[in-house]
Amino acid sequence: MKVTPAKEKSIGLIAGTGELPVMVANSAREHGFRVVTIVLQRESLSLIEPYSDRCYAFGIGQSNKIFRALKSEGVHDVLIIGGVDKKVIFNRLRFDLRAIKLLRRAANSGDTTLMQEIEKEFVKEGLRIVDQASFIKELSVEEGVLSRRAPSSHENEDLCYGFELAKEIGRLDIGQTVVVRNRAVLAVEAIEGTDEAIKRGCSLARQGAVVVKVSKPGQDLRMDIPVVGPQTIKNMKEGRATALGLEAEKTLFVNREEALRIADDAGMAVVGLTGSRVSEQGE
Repeated sequence: MKVTPAKEKSIGLIAGTGELPVMVANSAREHGFRVVTIVLQRESLSLIEPYSDRCYAFGIGQSNKIFRALKSEGVHDVLIIGGVDKKVIFNRLRFDLRAIKLLRRAANSGDTTLMQEIEKEFVKEGLRIVDQASFIKELSVEEGVLSRRAPSSHENEDLCYGFELAKEIGRLDIGQTVVVRNRAVLAVEAIEGTDEAIKRGCSLARQGAVVVKVSKPGQDLRMDIPVVGPQTIKNMKEGRATALGLEAEKTLFVNREEALRIADDAGMAVVGLTGSRVSEQGE
């Protein structure tokens, strides 16, 4: 793996929630980088601090403090990763004037639009955003059947249908996930996130739902790459869903072994998709 910093071997990590920021920080240090972490939620501080050389805790809207800390630490390259509650754009608690102006300047509050505006602010400060997957490429989903069971022909039809629809809602910058049964859309992910969309769709299906998660067309995968893990599979199991399709090479699978064990125990099919097809179809 080749990861080359712009001027010195140090990297800034803007850390949201979840396990990915810890994995990235650990991997970066193993590759000889000095890691300066900004956690966006204070409860994440104790988890990632052991893997960081310096740690700060600022709210997502405290942009001036974030930039000052990174520059004071001599950081030139920044990696943004981890979950963020999108509903924060409505309350804007402790947002500084710069963050408020960014939100007002954005044409809309879609992920793609906001990420583009955020990158502009980093560029103004002379900071370069590094690809999210630079240090965790091994988590990338490959094409083909990942679970013990391959999808049935009926599930395959729903997976292909869901893939096309998920790409379309992604193009509109709405979300990345759809829940389908019998070629009918039961739920479309919006600001509530993947887990809630799965729960909502599965409750309507009662059983037999298929979930598809993809990247948005033109999505900047440096800053925003689709992620699934054991919790996704647990939610599907509870909702009696039967198949999960993930876009190959553009989705990260966290704790894959645990997640696939849960899927296999539930008899669930999990596949990596390239285009609207399943490369290895079940009976």
